[in-house]
Amino acid sequence: MIKTVDAHTLNLADYVRRGDGIVWGQASSEPLTLIDLLIAQRADIGVVDVFVGLALTDTLLPEHTDFIRPTSYGALGTSMRLQNAGVLTLLPCHYSALQRWMQSGHIPVDVVFVQLSPPGPDGTHSLGYSNDYLPTAMKKARVVIAEINEHVPWTHLDAPIDPDLIDIAIETSRLPPALTPAKPRDLDRAIASHIAGVIEDGATLQYGIGSIPAALLASLSGHKDLGLHSGLLSPEVIALHESGVITNRRKPINPGVSVGTMAVGGMSMNGFLHDNPQIELHQTQSTHGAASLSQIDNLVAINSALEVDLFGQVNAEQVGDRYLGAIGGQVDYMHAANTAPNGLSIIAMPASMGKSGGSRITPKLNGPFVTTCRTDVDLVVTEFGVADLRGKNVARRAEALIAIASPDHQDELARSMDVINAANRV
Repeated sequence: MIKTVDAHTLNLADYVRRGDGIVWGQASSEPLTLIDLLIAQRADIGVVDVFVGLALTDTLLPEHTDFIRPTSYGALGTSMRLQNAGVLTLLPCHYSALQRWMQSGHIPVDVVFVQLSPPGPDGTHSLGYSNDYLPTAMKKARVVIAEINEHVPWTHLDAPIDPDLIDIAIETSRLPPALTPAKPRDLDRAIASHIAGVIEDGATLQYGIGSIPAALLASLSGHKDLGLHSGLLSPEVIALHESGVITNRRKPINPGVSVGTMAVGGMSMNGFLHDNPQIELHQTQSTHGAASLSQIDNLVAINSALEVDLFGQVNAEQVGDRYLGAIGGQVDYMHAANTAPNGLSIIAMPASMGKSGGSRITPKLNGPFVTTCRTDVDLVVTEFGVADLRGKNVARRAEALIAIASPDHQDELARSMDVINAANRV
C-alpha cells in the first residue's frame, strides 16, 4: 500500500535537498501538481537541477530558473521557451542512452516525481502514458514522490511498478497534458502518399511527432498486417488498430502487440490505452536499444529533418543559432532500419522552409550539427518525390536529392555539382 498525504500539506523540503537532481515524467506524464509545488516552494528548498523531456505545458517558466536549473535531451514542446531564454542546458545523446546515463550517475537522480494511474485490474498502479526512463530513475533515486491521478489510464508495461519504490504520494484529479493534434496540409498528404507507396504489408513502423506522420498514418488504411515498435504512440493509430490494419502479426518481437515508450493525446487515448492488451509501453532500452531493434528485420523508420545536404547528411536540430529539435531516437531507429535485412530508413520533410521559402535540400548544412550520418539514410522524401540513396555514389546521391528539391531551387543546387563531383573523386 502506497502512503498518501494531502497535497496541500506536502512540504517538499522534507524530501528534497538543495543541490538535488530531480527527474520527472514527460509529455502526458508530467506530474503537474508536484511540479507546481516545487515551483511554489523552490526558495525554501534552494537550487536544484531538474531533467525534463518533451514538455506540453507552460508550468516551468524561465522566471522559475532562479532556483530550478533545467536540463533536457532536446528543446521539445514548450521547453523551447526555456531554450529561447537561454536557461535550458542541452545534453547531446541518443535517446537509448538515457537510462544508462541515469544508472551510471552521468545524469544525477536523487528525487523522482512520477505520475501514476489508480490501481488497475490486478491491483497495481501503472505509469500510464510513459514508461521510458522512469523505472531506472525510480530505482536510482533516494526519494520517489508519486502523483496518483484518477484521469491516467492503467496501461500494460514491460514490467510492473514496485510499490516499495514509492516513498510518499498525493492524489489528484487533473486532465493530463495533451499534444494538440497535428493538422496535415495538402503538402503533408503528398509526402505521406510517397512514403505509403514504399511501405510493404507486414512492415513494422516507427514514426515521430508532426503533421507528416499524422498524414502518413491516415494514408495507410489500405495496408495489411502492419506492426508498431516506436518511441511514440499517437491518436492516429487508434483507427488503424480498430480497422485491423495494425495487427503486429508479422513483427519478429512482441508479436500481436504495439510497443511504444510513451503515448500522447487527449481523452480519446485514455479509453484506447486503458487495460488494452494490444498495447504495451516499454522502457527506453527496449524501444530504442540495439538489442531489441536488431531483431526487427522489417523495421521502417520515418523521421523528420530541418535540412538534408547533397551528401545525404541530416540536420534535425539547429538552423543558424536557433536550436529547434533534438537527436532523440532518430539515430537509434535510422541505423537499425538501415541495417535491417528488410528495413527502410526514411527522412521525410517539405522541400522548402515555411516563411523564408529557402530550400531544405542544401549544398551544405546550415546548422553546425550532423544528426544522422549519410550512411544511415536510405530514402529522402519530399512532396516532389523519393530520392533513393541506396547504392549510389556521391554524385548520383546529389542528383537524386536535387530531383526532389523545389523546382525553384534546382538550378542553384545543380551549380553545386562541381563541389560534389570533386568529393566523388576523393
